Amino acid sequence: MTKIERLRATLSGKPVDRPPFALWYHFGNQHASPELTAQVHLNFFEYYDLDLLKVMNDYDYPMPDGMAVMATSADLKRLQLFEVTRTPLGQQLKALELIAKALKGKSLFVDTVFNAWNTVRRNLVKEAMPALMTEHPDALVEALKVVNQNLIQYALASLERGSAGIFFSVPASAEFVTQEQYEKFMRPFDLEFLKAIAGKGECHILHAHGERLYLDRLLDYPVHVLSWADLNGGPTIAEARKRTSLTLMAGIDHVKFAYVSARVLRDQVKAAIAQAGNTKFILACGCSVPTYSFPPLIKAAMDACRERGKSGF
Repeated sequence: MTKIERLRATLSGKPVDRPPFALWYHFGNQHASPELTAQVHLNFFEYYDLDLLKVMNDYDYPMPDGMAVMATSADLKRLQLFEVTRTPLGQQLKALELIAKALKGKSLFVDTVFNAWNTVRRNLVKEAMPALMTEHPDALVEALKVVNQNLIQYALASLERGSAGIFFSVPASAEFVTQEQYEKFMRPFDLEFLKAIAGKGECHILHAHGERLYLDRLLDYPVHVLSWADLNGGPTIAEARKRTSLTLMAGIDHVKFAYVSARVLRDQVKAAIAQAGNTKFILACGCSVPTYSFPPLIKAAMDACRERGKSGF
């Protein structure tokens, strides 16, 4: 099967010769040109012969002009709707155009988007997020509305440029928020975002990020694939298979990846495929593996996936 045939068959629930394989890490090129960003991704994809390319998205969500920190309700009111192509996110869109041209007819790729809550936290308010949720919840909700609209416009632009779907990262987990906070500050905006892009991509992936997930509240998200760290917090692949009909994306321990032997990785691949079966499963890391992971380890995981396919699962 070709890479595209394998992935599309997986998503549609048809048997495949082996599971598609995907793995990723942060390249550290958020300062770089779109041309370099695209080339780094393409080199990585080709060297490891991946079936699906997850394009990392490390360009900035822009801080309002003249601000270096956002920590108060007044600061949050400075956030505005913007034209995404005129922000650092426009660099990402240019990179996607180059990637789409290079991979046309060869492979599908997905683009990464962090949900509104995490975009605000990681790009704008940083350590102020807990206080803002507690002391200024209404101002935070209004800020999330603005950011979410910008992310929707960005995602639509990404899909127009050739992304097969959005890899949507949602930290709906107890180490980040309480369930009440998730219900107020994440879920409504997540669903709005996913509704806006529904029908405009064939491989939208919900990345449930964290080790103490509110998973039952995520299973009705309108996506094609569920990505999570089955070996770091769970549930297991077998348990997830019982709880959702979504294509599952998991199997490799991203936390210990750089520190275990190829034998351990082969065992992880074997166990994952045994649980998942021969359809609706993408073998992948639970989250980004360390950037310093050496090539023999990544190749060992891919080789193990191929071997399982040859042995008929």
